[in-house]
Amino acid sequence: MTQTPDEIAKQMDGNQSNCKPLEELTVSALRNGVMKEIPALHQDWREERQYLYYKPPPTVEPNGSFPIGAKEAWLERMDFLNTDLRWLLELKQFRFWSQIIYSEQTLDVILSFLQDAPPYYVIEEFPQDDEMWNSFQNTHYLVFLLLTRLATYKESETEFISPEYFGNLIYDNYVFTIPMILDICMLYGRENRTQVLQIIDTVFQVQPKYQEDLEKSVHFICKVFRYIEQKFGGQKLPEGEVVKLLESSNRQEEMMLFELKDMVLYVLDTAANISLFLDICNPACKVFHQQKFELKIAHFYENTVPQIYRKLEMLANKDDMQPMYVHLKHKLDVTRVELLKVFHSCLVTCLNSLLEQTDTTTEAEVKRYVDDYVGVLTECLTEKMFIRDYHSLYPIDEDLDAMSQVCPEMCFLKCDFLLEAVLSCFDLPSQSEMKRLMKAGDRRQEPLSDSQKNGEATASKESSCPATLKKHVTGVELESLISEIKDVLPHLGNGFVEKCLENFDFVSESVINAILEDTLPADLRDLDWTLPRIPPDVVVADETANASQRLNIFDNDEFDIMTQDQVDTSRIHKGKRKGKHKNLIELIDDKSHRAEFRDMYAKFGVIDTEGSMYDDEYDDTYDHLDVSVGDEGDLERRPFVVPRVLCSKDEEDSSEGESEGEEQGEREEKAGPPRDEFVPNPEEQRAKAEQRRQQKMQSRGRVWRGSGPKDRDVAGGPKGQGQQKEVLINREHKNVHKASHGNHNRRVLSQRKRQQRM
Repeated sequence: MTQTPDEIAKQMDGNQSNCKPLEELTVSALRNGVMKEIPALHQDWREERQYLYYKPPPTVEPNGSFPIGAKEAWLERMDFLNTDLRWLLELKQFRFWSQIIYSEQTLDVILSFLQDAPPYYVIEEFPQDDEMWNSFQNTHYLVFLLLTRLATYKESETEFISPEYFGNLIYDNYVFTIPMILDICMLYGRENRTQVLQIIDTVFQVQPKYQEDLEKSVHFICKVFRYIEQKFGGQKLPEGEVVKLLESSNRQEEMMLFELKDMVLYVLDTAANISLFLDICNPACKVFHQQKFELKIAHFYENTVPQIYRKLEMLANKDDMQPMYVHLKHKLDVTRVELLKVFHSCLVTCLNSLLEQTDTTTEAEVKRYVDDYVGVLTECLTEKMFIRDYHSLYPIDEDLDAMSQVCPEMCFLKCDFLLEAVLSCFDLPSQSEMKRLMKAGDRRQEPLSDSQKNGEATASKESSCPATLKKHVTGVELESLISEIKDVLPHLGNGFVEKCLENFDFVSESVINAILEDTLPADLRDLDWTLPRIPPDVVVADETANASQRLNIFDNDEFDIMTQDQVDTSRIHKGKRKGKHKNLIELIDDKSHRAEFRDMYAKFGVIDTEGSMYDDEYDDTYDHLDVSVGDEGDLERRPFVVPRVLCSKDEEDSSEGESEGEEQGEREEKAGPPRDEFVPNPEEQRAKAEQRRQQKMQSRGRVWRGSGPKDRDVAGGPKGQGQQKEVLINREHKNVHKASHGNHNRRVLSQRKRQQRM
């Protein structure tokens, strides 16, 4: 006998009056006539139920109708699905969580809708039928309500779960996963941003392990991009493995149009999913930024996206496939925007962290944020197409201006170099773009001090503003542009067309538009429109080419007549240059330098301009003062001694005889060996060696007696009278070291000889 649901609900209301969390609650229920206490979260509360999963709607036939019975079957399935979702929402908390945890099919219903429901970029492909659309919208709403309840651990004052237990419950039972969170952002992030952000924040707060899962998911996303690169000709290189150049050639896989369509949608889905997730969950941007995800996006954008466009041109740019071609090209354009948005979301974390923590951030942290931002963009400068598109959508100079306001001491040389590199990525930057970048550089340098303006900032400002960026086209490319214009306007002369191309920076569309709209400049309008083209002189062109291709260590020096119009010929001489003076005496006697310093010293009155510069007359200023030296003993001076090297043999002998008496006492005190005794006495040397040997053996415990060594005393006294301690130590020493000497290894060596038949 069991209780009815109403009786159980009343029982639960009485039990929950104690305000206990769900994991601690128990419910009294009759089971086979016996009253039992069953936990509120238990498999007995689940209900066996057959669910119907979500499936995409049927496709419309070319005549505009559905297959027979397809629409009705889909609507009936959606009605059953909506009924199951409403039943789940109406369950009490303990029954709801018991059904979710102990019935695996319940979560599969939600996952089927998250995975198969059409996202925003293909919602236009949904059948244009009001009844089907309303049914889909009902399911869409009910699934979102279920997801919100799954992320709520406190439904009321009496129905709640402790946050710690709730975090382990949803993590251990895979109620929420990182792929599931990404799908939630894809389906509900655009219209329900606040509610989705609340779900994500709750999940990450109650269970920190989701942060680790997010870091691991970044590596998986990188693998997805590498897989797509490999499909379109990129080489997937394993880490730490060397690959030959011949084996690393790009080889595109053969692909049909339907396969290309799937790959385009796959790339778009991945980019849009990450973009929405990072746009909603800003803390996740730091995780992607720490793993340098921006560099992978830039590399993919530069190398793989053009390959996809080329593949699309090959397979779909045909007369009978124009609708498919336009459709897929639009999807690729949306993919590019989403990739740029992902890059911006990851990179802008540096700027956001700097602006949000302005008051608490130290100078070292500010410098680190700025260097991090500039460093990422500097590494991406090689991807020119990516930098061009990114700067068009998110101007880099505006971010640098914002940083300069927060960090006035930032390095402007790096910023100016970055802006110049960005400008060089454009084939022909517009004048407004150049002026805007130049003004940005000027604004960033305003907060600098006077000393900085005179030094580093002035140099960077001068180098950051290129005067002109003129495009020059010659040869076959110029002839191609001329023929392209003459195909439309054949009455024009080749010379006139060339002049127009030079004026419009070799853009054929601009030339054609200006001629048709009669907006040519006055100098071109006055020219003869049938002017022929005069080819350039081949000799002059060759000389110019050779001059520009010179490779010499003296190129561009002060004597290079190819690059300078004026050369100082006074510094040029032939052969050995003759000096001003013939010898050293003339150099010393030359006093011409005195005239250079005469005017300077004359101002200070140091020299007499009327007289001579030097007077050698005797100076008697201090003659009246007594500065004489006293007696001989007053000053203790060292007696003068002639060096022995300068003395003769007789003088040396006499000096030695005089000093012999004085040095004799010192020699007796020192008692050293004679100076010329170089060979020591052999007997004394042997005695000293024997003494050192005796001391060494005594320190080891062995005494040397007579002329040969003897072992330690191990015999000792007569047996039975006890032995001295030294004898016992000697016996132990002999036992331990007996293998180091003697004939104890004879048996082993003898056996070895027999084995070798020796």
